Amino acid sequence: MTYVFATTNMAEVLKAPVFIEHLMEYDGNCVEFLVEHYDNHKKDQDWDTDQKLPFINPPVVLMVYAQLPETLFHIEKIKEFPVQQKNTFYQEKDFSGLYLSRIFQPPRHS
Repeated sequence: MTYVFATTNMAEVLKAPVFIEHLMEYDGNCVEFLVEHYDNHKKDQDWDTDQKLPFINPPVVLMVYAQLPETLFHIEKIKEFPVQQKNTFYQEKDFSGLYLSRIFQPPRHS
């Protein structure tokens, strides 16, 4: 709603009573009215009233010209650094579960 209020010309909003009055005079439903008046409307006997409807001829209030900057990028090849890694061999004794019996014990009642 904030975007609509910020971008809508107030003069067009004030034409709402003309829209409602012309809709009440129209012989048909609202969808037919909108299609006839806002989808390539052709000149007819009530052309002058049709030109007073909101958003038929909205004034150009603000024109924004935006140009994106030219994006240039360069991908450089990453220098490779050799990493020396020692092969580590583990012995089964390093993974003994005996130390777990000292850490995890059942709760005691004192």
